[in-house]
Amino acid sequence: MLMSSASPRLRAARVLVAVALSSVACGEGAQATDATTRSSDGTADGSTRGSSEGSEGSEADASSEGTTAATEATEATATTAATDDPTDETGAPDQLPPTPTLASPEDGATEVPIVSELCWSPVEDPDGEPLRYRVFVNGRELAQGLLGDEGYEGPCTGPLNLVHETTYTWQVQAFEVDDPTRSSPKSAAWSFTSAGDGLTGTVFEDTFEADLGWQVSGGASAGAWVRASPVAAHHDGALSQPPRCLGGGLCYITGQNPESAPDDEDVVGVTVLTSPPFSLAGAQAATVQLRRFFYKSAQGPGPALTIELLTPNPDADDGYDAHLLERLDQPTSAAPENLWTPREYAVCDAPLTAGARLRVTAEDPGVGVLEAAIDAVSVHAHATPAICGAGEGAFCDPQGLTCPNELLCCAQGVVNDGVHRCAAPVPGLDFESPPPSPDDPGNGPLGCDAPDLIVDGAWIDPIFTDILVDQDTCEWAEGCLGWTGWRSLMLFTVATPNVGARDLVMGIPANHPELYHYSDCHDHYHFDDFARYELRAGDEVIAPGHKQAFCMLDTASWAWGLAQPKFDCANQGISRGFSDFYDAGLPCQWIDITDVPPGDYTLRVSLNQPPSYAALPTLNERDYANNTLEVPVTIP
Repeated sequence: MLMSSASPRLRAARVLVAVALSSVACGEGAQATDATTRSSDGTADGSTRGSSEGSEGSEADASSEGTTAATEATEATATTAATDDPTDETGAPDQLPPTPTLASPEDGATEVPIVSELCWSPVEDPDGEPLRYRVFVNGRELAQGLLGDEGYEGPCTGPLNLVHETTYTWQVQAFEVDDPTRSSPKSAAWSFTSAGDGLTGTVFEDTFEADLGWQVSGGASAGAWVRASPVAAHHDGALSQPPRCLGGGLCYITGQNPESAPDDEDVVGVTVLTSPPFSLAGAQAATVQLRRFFYKSAQGPGPALTIELLTPNPDADDGYDAHLLERLDQPTSAAPENLWTPREYAVCDAPLTAGARLRVTAEDPGVGVLEAAIDAVSVHAHATPAICGAGEGAFCDPQGLTCPNELLCCAQGVVNDGVHRCAAPVPGLDFESPPPSPDDPGNGPLGCDAPDLIVDGAWIDPIFTDILVDQDTCEWAEGCLGWTGWRSLMLFTVATPNVGARDLVMGIPANHPELYHYSDCHDHYHFDDFARYELRAGDEVIAPGHKQAFCMLDTASWAWGLAQPKFDCANQGISRGFSDFYDAGLPCQWIDITDVPPGDYTLRVSLNQPPSYAALPTLNERDYANNTLEVPVTIP
């Protein structure tokens, strides 16, 4: 369902601050023209729309290498850093700050609450320089803008949102405020493990980045299971092998085909992949989670992908009883499973003992093309049998097993991991008339207890400008421009309110490393696949764009003007009743319209769409039908 653009609404929470034309993000060497900014009606306009205070507008200053402010800051930093032998006011050599000492959580701590602070013992600079601190978690800096340029006052940072049953390693570094290039060594690394949810425990987990000892058997003459990074292939116009793994750099695939040939190393015969053993002893129920890909070209019952749980039985032929979790045997033309799909399987009837294994079998007698892949496998022991019941908290499957009565089958967690439970419906927020305070219950439509992102069309007011670009710019390197030279751009602000029943909580980037990629050019991490932009003429896409998202944060509350934000770029999320603004002028917050003739078009903004290789959107929402908005625009 497409949401139509509403007329601008004045809300107390909305603050509009002008951003200079120089904040139009173009990399080093790019230039913005002096008088070519135009409003959507084609008239000259000397200013651009900007950001609310505290919004991601700070990234324009921090990461847009072509802006005046960024250039001055870079020159100042370079001048300071170029002093090879700095001295204090007495002429003695200036000393670097000492290394901080970590304080809490203690090294090796377990059961750390999933909302916690990280604390350290402050240090004093030998020369009396004011100091701040950089904090690194799993090797990633918790940063608000460019890495290393802001830091924290100390002695703690947080509260930070973590995820259950995860081990984190962290360090702290002191640096001089007046010269951030002068810093201490990083502290010794400490590790801690976050608490479980009290209901489940992870007994086996494998992202395939390391070899944990899976066994390959079956004797296939081609297409045997191999731990590798796949190369995309297409067969009869359909994706027959994924372009990448989903949990990291490596996954198990049925044969590597480095030349992208669809019939090179597809399965011929039977190939069996068996996990290392794990223990389900003492569990009342169990679940298996994984992500899988399956392509089958031929009709007929022979070729298939089978996923089973094996439990020890000394009287069985091979020492195990096999319990079917899923079997895929339909051709892709009838049941398209040729995208990475997160799945969860409930284990309710099998004996829960030590020595259990998983077995994944791909078989094809040689008819047509069959390919498969699996990634991000985990097994969870449950302390109660609730998932095997029929009430709230019971296992459900949108593809089959439904919930009784008025219960909904609701996805769990912030990321779509394929986990669903039966749950009572709860109200979201009415965007036009929210409840009086954040403490009041929702007054919107009933649905799952989850976030719900929409696009607020009131903030989309295109601005047109021209910039001069060369191949050294970050935006050229990251695919935000059609070519170098003079480019015409349509800039616009996008605001994404959360109208759901709960906060969208991402937490620190280390919680979901697979969702972020590091930009050498911008010197920070980008969140992938948050928003897509299209300039359309009817059904034809004339020019594309995308949100080069640095992070998700609470910019301002659209519902309650005085509400305080919870989330920022170090601890990410969008609170219920808040919006994340991505402002015109930020890097890549535009569509390149250089070759588009003047006229009337439609700007389509889509949030949280599935990546081209995935079956589901990345983020869990209660409603995906309201994630796209279309706005009429006129290019002068």
